[in-house]
Formats: sequence, structure tokens, C-alpha cells
Amino acid sequence: MTTSSMTSTATPVQSAERMHVLDILRGFALFGILMMNIEYFQRPMQAIMLGFDQSQVGIDYAVGWFVYVFIQGKFYTLFSLLFGIGFVIFLDRAREKVAKPRLLFLRRILILAAIGALHAFLIWAGDILLLYAFVGLFLMLLFHNTPVSRLWKWGLVLLIFPLLLFLLGAWGIAMGMQADPDTMINAFSAQQSALLSDMERADYIYSQGNFWEVVQWRMYEMGQLYLGAGFLFFIPSILALFLFGAAAARAGLFRDIAANIRYFKRFAVLGYGLGVPAALLFGQFSMNLDMLMPTYQGALALTLQTVANITLCFAYISTLVLLMHYGKRWVQVFAPAGRMALTNYLLQSLVFTLIFYGYGLGLYGEVGRATATLMAIALYVGQLTASAWWLQRYQYGPMEWLWRSLTYGRRQAFKL
Repeated sequence: MTTSSMTSTATPVQSAERMHVLDILRGFALFGILMMNIEYFQRPMQAIMLGFDQSQVGIDYAVGWFVYVFIQGKFYTLFSLLFGIGFVIFLDRAREKVAKPRLLFLRRILILAAIGALHAFLIWAGDILLLYAFVGLFLMLLFHNTPVSRLWKWGLVLLIFPLLLFLLGAWGIAMGMQADPDTMINAFSAQQSALLSDMERADYIYSQGNFWEVVQWRMYEMGQLYLGAGFLFFIPSILALFLFGAAAARAGLFRDIAANIRYFKRFAVLGYGLGVPAALLFGQFSMNLDMLMPTYQGALALTLQTVANITLCFAYISTLVLLMHYGKRWVQVFAPAGRMALTNYLLQSLVFTLIFYGYGLGLYGEVGRATATLMAIALYVGQLTASAWWLQRYQYGPMEWLWRSLTYGRRQAFKL
């Protein structure tokens, strides 16, 4: 079967075929991601290495601390799990329709990479789509036929891998400090100086630079991300979450909520029981740690963060599933935004970079954390409303329609 005939017989998922609970979860994930991202729309991306911004005071400190402890990392974890679930759903459906389902997925993922690259370079360097597309290739090539039990096992191995790297780095530094402390201290000081210099440069460019200057700086930042050693931490962690999501989909966890409700109850109890203490300990323990230099204390903080991210993510998922199962209809409000997750994610970046960056309204660094959070909530509520209105008239969000049309090689029906 040729590529053209393959794409002519494949069709995207229709509204009636969707798992409504996944749309609710995607819509909810968009909220948490925006609560985290709003900080980095007016703060250098490099600052994420320095942890919680302790220069904040009053209500700004309280809001920032809450996001740092209970939101940061948890909702990207959720988004990553949903990507893994979507991978299985897409491939399973494609296998029923076309002879080469992986080729169709490859086309889909390359288009996502192109969208992510445009987003990263032209709108915001904090893009996650390009990274997801890159890691998604590993998912397709290595794990497309892996049974459920092995998906969980590989996920655990990959989740632990960054921690082992961090421990290895901590051991190396400890040995280096014993052998030649002056050299190690000088190397660390140089690294820290370079980071602070980059942050100062980023502050200036984002607040004062024109559009082209900002684009050039984003290229530099993306080069640091994809060519730096930190990339070794991102790939295994994200792939692990993709595998957990794929395992959940293959196990049918979301296909029959009623049959699996006891599992969601257990996830909620265990998730909050383990996740809240781990998150609080991480928040306290990491407050004065510099994660630039791997240390044994940093490894403990990373372990606490990983435990908190996974367990609280499953707790949040289970809470929404239980609310939906027991008839709390208000959770349905997240579903339209979830069906338009790509459009809404990109729109969040576009709106807030135009508000904060120098080529827009120029409010970079001028808005407190609490006020910025209120702005984010206002935009999100607007997106919930606009998404519901849009989907009463159209089958897909604008970017979802474009992604589907390019994936299947022909213009998809748009209006209802």
C-alpha cells in the first residue's frame, strides 16, 4: 500500500469515538501547566535550575510556594501520561484502518515537531511539543509492541535513570573535592557565573529586545537545551511517563471507568498519602539547594520531587475521575478545552509573551506572582468559555484541524 493510499483510507477520531474522561484530564492539565508557565513568561528559563524564587514576599511568596510544591512538575507529568495514552489509542485505531500505522504516526509526530519548533523559536522557548515529538520517536521505534507488564518495568527503569546519573555526578564531585578542591570550586563558580550571565542577558532581551533579537536568543536557549547535558535527564524521564501512559491505555484503565473505579480510589488514597508529604519535604528540603552542582542532598531532593510528581499526578487524575463517575457534572467544563488542547496551549504562550515581552506590552518582570496568577486564571476561564463556544460550531480547534489535515494528507471537515 502506498503512502497516498494509506492516508486516503485513514480517518481521524470522530467526536463520538473519543474517551470523554481524557478530554477532561487534558483540559485540567492545561490549567496546571499555565499556573507553572506564567512564572517563566516573565522570568528566564534558566532560573528553573535555581528552584523557588525566594525574593518574593507576602501573597506573591505564598502563591509561588504553592505552585512550586503542588503544581510544578505534576501537570507536565499528567500531560506526558496523556501523550502515552494517545499514542496507544492512535496506533490501535490506525492498525484497524491502514497497512502501515507506524508510518502514519511518524508523519503525525513530525508535524508536531514542526509546530513545536515554530512555537519554540517564534513564540516561547519553554515549548514542550518539540521535546515530546523527539521522545515520541523513541516510543514508536522501541515500544510500539511492548506488552503491558514490560511497559511498566521499562518506565520504572527510565524514571530511575536520571537519579542514578545525578548520584554518579555527586560521587564524582565528592571525589574531585577530595583530590583537588580548588579546581572543583573554580569550575563550579565558572558554571554559576555563566548561568547568571545568561539570566541577566535573557532579562534584558525579553524586556527590551525587538522580535528578531528575542528569536535569536530563543535559538541560543534551545541549543542549550537540546545540546546540553541536561537533555540526558529530560529524555528518560519523559519517555518513562509516556510508557506509564501507554501501559495504562493498554490495560484499559480509562476504557471502563466503572469497572476500574476501585483502582482510582486506591490511587487517590495512596497518591495523596505519599504525594503530599513528599511534596512538602521537597519544598522544604530544596529551598536552599543549588541543583547546578550534583550533591547527595540534591539527589534526595530529586527523589522526593519525582515521588511527589508521580503520586500527586495520579491523585489528581483519580480525583477528577471519581468526581465524574459520581455525577459531579461541573468537571465536564474542562472537556472542550481538552479537545482543543494544542490550540489552547499555543494561545497561552502567544497571549502572555505579547503581554510581557518588550515587543509587546513590555510588562516583563513588572507583575507580581499573585497578580500574574490571576491573569492566568482569567485567560484560562476565557479559554474554557471560548472552547465550548467554538466546538458548538466546529469539529476541531484550529490547530487540531491543521494537525489532522496534514497527518492524513487531505483537508478534514471543519464545520459541524
